[in-house]
Amino acid sequence: MSNVEISVQDQVWRRDGVSRASPTRVQQFLPRIWGGAVAATDVLLVLGAFLLAHWLRFVAPDSQDLALELGPYVRMGLGVGLVTALLFAHHGLYDGDRPQSWPARLYIVVSVISTALVITVMVSYFLGEDRFSRLWFLTGWALAVSILSVWRAFAQSLYTSIQDAVSPASRVLVVGANELGQELARELSDRYEVLGYVDNGSDLNGSAEYPLLGPIARLEQLVHTLAVDELIIALPSNRRDQASAVIARGFHRRVAIKFLPDMGGLLPQRFEVHHHGGRPYIGFATGAKVSWLKRAVDLVLGALALAVLSPLFLAIAVAIQLNSAGPVFYQQRRVGKDGKEFFMFKFRSMHQDADSLIEQLRHKNEATGPLFKMRSDPRVTQVGRLLRRLSLDELPQLFNVIRSEMSLVGPRPPIPSEVEQYDDWQLGRLRAVPGMTGLWQVSGRSEVPFHDMVRLDLHYIRNWTLGLDFEILLRTVPAVLTNRGAY
Repeated sequence: MSNVEISVQDQVWRRDGVSRASPTRVQQFLPRIWGGAVAATDVLLVLGAFLLAHWLRFVAPDSQDLALELGPYVRMGLGVGLVTALLFAHHGLYDGDRPQSWPARLYIVVSVISTALVITVMVSYFLGEDRFSRLWFLTGWALAVSILSVWRAFAQSLYTSIQDAVSPASRVLVVGANELGQELARELSDRYEVLGYVDNGSDLNGSAEYPLLGPIARLEQLVHTLAVDELIIALPSNRRDQASAVIARGFHRRVAIKFLPDMGGLLPQRFEVHHHGGRPYIGFATGAKVSWLKRAVDLVLGALALAVLSPLFLAIAVAIQLNSAGPVFYQQRRVGKDGKEFFMFKFRSMHQDADSLIEQLRHKNEATGPLFKMRSDPRVTQVGRLLRRLSLDELPQLFNVIRSEMSLVGPRPPIPSEVEQYDDWQLGRLRAVPGMTGLWQVSGRSEVPFHDMVRLDLHYIRNWTLGLDFEILLRTVPAVLTNRGAY
């Protein structure tokens, strides 16, 4: 490592003959500057929205009269903007490093502007400013929500681009060269500069993408020598004692430390930390509480889809009958919530004797785990291949949705023979009502390995929200149109 030098006092590192300011120092100030700039922009945009609403009240505005009346409207718009910025800060919308999903962001924008408007109206009333019309309030509110929703989506993309251009990626060391450590290194490589592994063992094989840099005893030296910004602890709990001792001692340098809990696969996004007797306890439910609104949305959208798509159903039925002998619909036994079996409906896309041929084709299986998938399955008819490519064969499952056997969004229902091969942890995906689409479908369908499919399903079950359902439904459209993983 003769080509790597570090000066801890100045936090300047030299690598391959190039000197750069420490990423930690750059990243320390960028979020603050960005947060202030975005807050100022939010205030100006809200003010502009309400001034635009004031201008729209005039069919043929007289500029002089408009200027004379402008003062109170400026004060009101500025007040709404300032309160909006304060509430945005309370909700964490100025933390660019922790972006919100678009449903959550839209909900915050609508609720915050509504609250800010109510607060400002109350204050203006007590100050004697009561000349404003309801139409102006409504128009200003609608414009502010629309403008800030678009601006917020653009701002997050802009922040990511600026961060990539201004500050280099955080330099990461993975403590643990086992299979989990290698998996984490691959996952982090698209956002961080992964330097390699630190470990005492010999888990690292020749096919590893990153090198083993040294034992845990040299962790502090490696942190300084390589100017490490983050440590990812991937060791099992029975091997963390040595690393914990080094971490407790400190590195005399700003280093973020993250570790994957032994139960990290079970831990949802929403959990609570309780303290009792000087010990922290992590509490969470094994599955998110599902609102009755999910069932209501299923009924309304399912019935509407059946009504709108009825002509398409008829056209597909005719095509299936003309292409091959057999029924239009195919019923297959599937496993639903809590292991309850039901018959799932699909448009028939295979020949009638397809089920009897599956054992002959088992050796050509292209899927992982207990699933069976073939890109060029000889059992599929011509019309069936087109239906599968466009996912039209799944449409009759709307009847299952109406019958409460399925939902629009949820884990895909497995067949009983697949469930018999599940490991215990994989049975967790049976805790939810199965769906027509889900995280697996919008993430690549058949291209996603089986164990990743189960992890996606468990993530959905533990972190369900109605906003997540709508996000998946919207993402299903481009997933279907691009045909990714559909065969």
